[in-house]
Amino acid sequence: MLALTSLTSVDRISAMNISPEIISLIDEVRDDKTHGASQLARQALGVLKVVAEQSQVESLEQFLQEQKAVGERLITVRPAMAPLFNIVNRLLSIVSVKARGIDLSSIRRLTIDKVDEVIKESLQAVAQIAKNGSELINDGDIIITHSYSSTVVAALKEAFTEYRNIGVITTRSGPGRSGEITVQQLSSCEIPITFIDDAAMGLYISTANKVMVGADRVCADGKAVNGIGTYQVALAADRSGIPFYILCETLKFDPRLTSTEVDLEEKEASEVVESGKLPPEVEVKNPCFDITPLELITGIVTEDGLLTPEGVISYMEEQSVSDN
Repeated sequence: MLALTSLTSVDRISAMNISPEIISLIDEVRDDKTHGASQLARQALGVLKVVAEQSQVESLEQFLQEQKAVGERLITVRPAMAPLFNIVNRLLSIVSVKARGIDLSSIRRLTIDKVDEVIKESLQAVAQIAKNGSELINDGDIIITHSYSSTVVAALKEAFTEYRNIGVITTRSGPGRSGEITVQQLSSCEIPITFIDDAAMGLYISTANKVMVGADRVCADGKAVNGIGTYQVALAADRSGIPFYILCETLKFDPRLTSTEVDLEEKEASEVVESGKLPPEVEVKNPCFDITPLELITGIVTEDGLLTPEGVISYMEEQSVSDN
């Protein structure tokens, strides 16, 4: 089976003759610290589509190994993002099964078509989540969001088409400018927005009715990985008695790993403080993500509807059984 079951093939990946253009596309996925996990997962599929379109291999087996090598490399560069693993693994599983009994030209064409199909399904899931999420918003609500999520943005836009009297408070979301992306996308449809520094969250949380954020991964223990600072927002919401919702595809559910096993990645230390400003013995940390416990989450809005905390655990247990 071609599907990825581990990330232990780094030596084989290095040995593969991956073109500089493909390496550059992989690096774009690696270096993008502002866009959401779903978008980067679809971008990763786009890389595999380019690989299929430009492939110079001479056999079906070589084509499958080429796809697998690039897929593994894509997953390795963004280990905290479950949808990237899941969507790449899904594509490779489909291609592996369909490859039986067809020629090289046909499998190349099928791979390209399947990339488009899987991306379309992901976008449809996001649209359904936006609809489901918007139904949790009432006229007059103030929604706080943190760390850019295209799904949350879509839900807020959908709610605004029905209720013109809603407002949004969005955080700066660290120095990576992801909060600015949220503002730019929401301001295009004239939603009233207040933009605040992350440190002001405690001051503004009591003025809101709900918190809505995305997620990069929902772990096997139900805990959610999202942009750094999400945990603090969840704590503030819990203290103030405000519902805290996560909006994400089931593609982001990962029954393979608990929250203690996830690589949270690191951003450049220079985002925190300029190089040389502090004594050299001081270690500067700048994690990309943090982990929000399930008990702080009111519910997770998926394409299949709203999952309660208990429902999240049940879903994970079912997924774990099916994977085995």
